[in-house]
Amino acid sequence: MISVVNLAKRYGAQVLFEDVSLRFDPGKRYGIVGANGAGKSTFLRLLTGEEYADKGEINLPSTIRIGTMNQDHFAFEDWQISDVVMLGKKELGEAVREKERLLHDPHSDPMKIAEMEMVIADHDGYVAEAQIAEILTGLGIPDDRHFEPMSILSGGYKLRVLLAQVLFSDPDVLLLDEPTNHLDILSIRWLEQFLCQRPGTVMIVSHDRSFLNSVCTHIADVDYQTIRVYKGNYDGFLAAKEADDTQRQQEAEKAEKRIDELQQFVTKFKAKATKARQAQSKSRMIERMEKDLSEPLYSSRIFPRIKFEPIRPPGKSVLEITDLSKSYGEHKVLSNLHLRVHRGDKLAIIGPNGVGKSTLLKILMDHMQADAGEVTWGHETHPSYFAQDHHAEIKDNTSPYEWLYQFAPGESIGVIRGTLGNVLFSGDDVHKSTAALSGGECARLIIAKMMLLKGNVLVLDEPTNHLDMESIESLVDALIEFDGTILLVSHNRYVVEKLATRVLELKPDGFDFFDGSYVEFIDKVGIDHLAYQVDQGEKSNDRKPAKNDRKQQKLASVAQRKAYRQEAKEALDEIALLEDQISAFEKEIATIDDQFSDPVYFARTAPDEVRRMNDKKKQQQTDLDSALLRWTELQEQVEELKSSHQIHD
Repeated sequence: MISVVNLAKRYGAQVLFEDVSLRFDPGKRYGIVGANGAGKSTFLRLLTGEEYADKGEINLPSTIRIGTMNQDHFAFEDWQISDVVMLGKKELGEAVREKERLLHDPHSDPMKIAEMEMVIADHDGYVAEAQIAEILTGLGIPDDRHFEPMSILSGGYKLRVLLAQVLFSDPDVLLLDEPTNHLDILSIRWLEQFLCQRPGTVMIVSHDRSFLNSVCTHIADVDYQTIRVYKGNYDGFLAAKEADDTQRQQEAEKAEKRIDELQQFVTKFKAKATKARQAQSKSRMIERMEKDLSEPLYSSRIFPRIKFEPIRPPGKSVLEITDLSKSYGEHKVLSNLHLRVHRGDKLAIIGPNGVGKSTLLKILMDHMQADAGEVTWGHETHPSYFAQDHHAEIKDNTSPYEWLYQFAPGESIGVIRGTLGNVLFSGDDVHKSTAALSGGECARLIIAKMMLLKGNVLVLDEPTNHLDMESIESLVDALIEFDGTILLVSHNRYVVEKLATRVLELKPDGFDFFDGSYVEFIDKVGIDHLAYQVDQGEKSNDRKPAKNDRKQQKLASVAQRKAYRQEAKEALDEIALLEDQISAFEKEIATIDDQFSDPVYFARTAPDEVRRMNDKKKQQQTDLDSALLRWTELQEQVEELKSSHQIHD
């Protein structure tokens, strides 16, 4: 268990959070959410000790292992990919490398090799190789690359290896900051399942709504200068937070009404001797209530105002692609692609990384040349492009105002500043250097450009990558209302589900086209391309089973579940008992900690009693550790039974 007591952190005059007291329990998965700049990543760094709090404390068990992702993806260029992952368990990784060195040294000491073998065996090193292969494959790195050097991988795939490293380390507490940013939709689904199956605590900063819904058991909301934990996934959190905000508003209105009532009493009786004391008392009450109302805590969540208005409707045929092909050396990413896009289509382009999704958009926007084929835009089409590489589009030696003005030099200052204000650039922010812009600010600035240009075809390459939840919601709402054509590449399942009316699936061996919504695509194909289980990094070609087959499968599933429940009953009963015991141990430890935190406790308590309480706490901690260990063992047994009976939650 991690406990946070009266935690506070600020940067200059900006208060991120203060008086934060909460705890994070074993086996639970927490999504850390909040607006950009609210303090989510800062909170994770406080937990790891990379930053220090201004006030308060974070209490961690002395034996707890916290895992974070290494961010230096150039640190292992000459290392074998699988060895980089194995270094997640440092002693094991070093023993494996030393053994390999000794085996290639004709003068090496056989006893030293035997010593390394013992270290490897003690850490289940030979089982580890299979675990590493499973993790790497799940994250989209093919088997034939696992024993090649890191230097062969692009930056995004190097980060996948570093993610695999921290997953393999199997820490008690896993801290992940935007883990899906460099993953494709298949790898994201694999990661969801991996995290849901691990027994330890998980804490994740993410702006991917579907990911948070799939993984999280709790949401820690960084807002109103505090952090509050809500039970449930992201959708459940939104409903609970809305109810809290409504209650907060009602209480403020009630307080204002009460102040009016008190003021009427004071005005009426302040000059009357028999009521003067009561009037003074109510005046002081009014002052206290007005002080509370005059210093309200405002939410850090701000929604940009996004609206796309096409300059004019295009012709019926918006885009025609004929026999389009593109290769990078011997690697072919597009092969004889043909497609026609009609006015009003919202086309989602999906598929694993490396199949040519971004390449296709660059060719359409004439940012890259195809090897063969033809692209024909229809009559009166005005495409507007959101590129994935923001900094390639926004130069460093300008300001948001100057950069945006170049796209509409005939517009007034008011229009330019108004557009910037809609995407949350206000005051002096419009003149600050673009070199200092965050990823989210760059994304909003490009959106402002698209609003200004009034294109009737929006070409979007991963538009939500750096946006916070509020900006994503505003963007999705604007795209739903947009009366034009959209070509969208996105790994965000929520965005694709909301928008797509047609689906182009790019695959390593070609492409498929589906004329219908993404939900209809799932129903037709029988498998969710953005959510299926990865098997060796390839998509199953199995289609939806026939009705009779589904009936047989359902009957088999019922029998499997019945057998599973019978075999797992004893373990599940013991798990329930252990959870009650764990809760009781934690409550008793917390009670003692509260006593010890009282400044006068030690002064007024006999030394023998202090020692007795300290010994009691140690015993409770020992019992808690034993119960948690047994709970983990039983959970693993239950998961094995689920697997053997093919039970899926």
